[in-house]
Formats: sequence, structure tokens, C-alpha cells
Amino acid sequence: MSNRSWRDVAGAWLGIGTAPTGLLLGAGLAARHGGPIPLFSLCAGLACVFAMLWFQGHLGLQPPLGDGGNLTQIAPRYFNAVMQKLLGALIALGMTGWFGLNVAMGGAALGALLRQPQWLAALAMGIPIFVLSLRGMTSWNALAALTTICVLVLSALIVARYGAATLPFAASVAPPLPTLNDVAALMGFVAVFSVRAPDFTVGLTSRRDLAIVGLLLCLPLLLTILAGASLEQGTGSADLVNVLAGANGLAIGNLLITLAMIAPTFTTLYSGAPALRAAVGWSESSGMFVMTIVGLALALVRLDLWFLPWLSLLAAVLPPVLVPLAVESVRRRAGCAPRVLPARLWLIGALAATAFTLVRAPVAVLVGMGAAGIATGIWYWKTTGE
Repeated sequence: MSNRSWRDVAGAWLGIGTAPTGLLLGAGLAARHGGPIPLFSLCAGLACVFAMLWFQGHLGLQPPLGDGGNLTQIAPRYFNAVMQKLLGALIALGMTGWFGLNVAMGGAALGALLRQPQWLAALAMGIPIFVLSLRGMTSWNALAALTTICVLVLSALIVARYGAATLPFAASVAPPLPTLNDVAALMGFVAVFSVRAPDFTVGLTSRRDLAIVGLLLCLPLLLTILAGASLEQGTGSADLVNVLAGANGLAIGNLLITLAMIAPTFTTLYSGAPALRAAVGWSESSGMFVMTIVGLALALVRLDLWFLPWLSLLAAVLPPVLVPLAVESVRRRAGCAPRVLPARLWLIGALAATAFTLVRAPVAVLVGMGAAGIATGIWYWKTTGE
């Protein structure tokens, strides 16, 4: 991989940071608090998001800072064969879910705009994206620029037309459990992308580049969340599409949502198909086909209406794998002998977090990452004495 700068990969990071689903996240958080989002929750959540991206993104940097490869190339250096397949399957499932969620929201917006059934509009959006992906649609920066412009205009329209007169955030600290819920939602929002961060840092040559692309995701995401919170406070609804399609709605708003969902949806196929190949050996074209079929089914049942529970599940399952990866990558950069990580280090954390998530415990994500950290420490202690 030749050397690249942050400008070469900015598109993918902006595409996540400015995705219209960030508006849903902000509206959901505001509804959960019954008003402005506590500023501490936002700061703590975004700090955790940046840390996830920082440690995982390091793997893609050019040596000696990182391993200089994408996740598919790096995984065999860190994981045994079982863990490689499990990780590939999880990422593919996560990206398929995001494909379904993006197409559900984009299809709902397109259907409202054209006064057509949501299922028909979802198919009209998802199938062309699949076809173009098969043909090698790779103009990420151009697509991300379109997404960024659309979301910025959409956010400004929402705040001007529907936003509450009060600020969408409060300079306060929520009780510990609601704060942990907020942090988990933010971590879940970037969980799949963070694991695949090396795909979008490969070739970068400095930590400065890594810091810039991390901020290109976090700062726009903050603004998008606040716009969504303002919408919920001003209308009492987190259903962005129906608000825009109402009697006093803005037709151009749903057009902007439709256009803004295009780049993130391409990204799901771009990252999900290689992961599926690593998991079951399918070709990327076959993987895209399966992801599209399953994703369209999820879009037709409106996965976007279960947005926060979906994020909570992602936050439980995927982030624990980042703990042993971060520890091992730091060890290697410090000159320690490489070790291959067993699947149980992730599995212990993921099962613990999932169990707590199923009983709706706000500490689920911390329990999962803590359990993965303890398991990792014990494993190193027993196998290397370090």
C-alpha cells in the first residue's frame, strides 16, 4: 500500500460522521432524557468513540506505527483461524444490519417524497446501490462530499423549522446509569466501523493523520446529534421522515435524507463483503448479493424504528474485541514478541455484555470491555508471565 494522507480517506470518515442516522441517535437520546442531552454524556461518549477509533485505526498505519494493512490483511497476524471467521461473520452481520437500516430510512424518505409505498422505495434505493457496488463504485470522497452537504443543509433546515427555542444540550451530568446508556449508544453507533477502522487508515503515515480523520468523524457526529435532539425537543417526535412529510413538512428534507443515505450504504457493502469472504469463503460479489437480500428484508420491516436497541446490541458484541487487539498491538510496538490471540478473549467479553444488554443493564458495554480486559490480562499472565 502506497503512502496516503488523511485527505485520501476523509470520505469514509465524514460519511459516518454526517450520516442522517446521527439525527435519529440525537432524537433518541433527547427522548430518553425528556429534554436536552447532558453535555457530560456527549463528551464521555465521544471520548470513548475517539479512543476506539484511535487504537484500532493505529493498526492500519504504515510501519513502524502500525501494521500497514487493512483488517483482512491484519487479522491473520493477530487471531487464530476460529477468531478470524467469527470476526468476519460479526462484521458482515453488523454491516448487513446497517445496510438494512440505511435503506429503511432512505426508502421511507423516498417513499414519502414520491408518495409511494415504503417497500417499493426501499427496493428502488437498495437494488441500484448493489448493482453499482458490483461494478466497482469507489468514488468515496465524492459520495461523502454529497452526503456531507446534504446533511449540513438538512440539519440547518431542521433546526430552523422545527428546532426548540432551548439548547439541545444541558451543562449538567445525568445520574450514572443514564450516562452509561448514552455512552453505550454512541459506542454502538461506531462499533462496526471502529473494528474495520484499519480499512480506512491503511497507508496513513502519521498519528496526526489518524487524529484528523478521527475528528472528521466525531465533530460532525456531535453536530448531527445535536440537530436531532433539537428536532425531538421541538416536535416531540423522533420520526424524522414523518415530521418532514407532515402537513407542515419540508419535501426537500426527505430528498436530502435520501441522497445522504447513499454514501453510508455503499460503505456497508464495501466493508461487509470482504468480512463475509473471511468468514465463509464466498466471493465478494456473492457476499454483496447475500447482504443485499438480507439487508432489504430488514429494510422492509423498518429496522430504523428499533435504532437504539440495535446500537445497544452492537455495543455489546463488537467493542470487547478491541481490548485484546489494543493490548497486543501496543505490546508489539514496544518490541515484545508477537502473540496470536484466542477467540475466548473476545467471547468472554461479548457474552457478558450481551447478557447485561438483554436485561437492559446500562453497564453492559463496560462489563463487556472490562471482562475482555481481565481475560486478556490473565491470558498474558498465564502464557508469558508478563
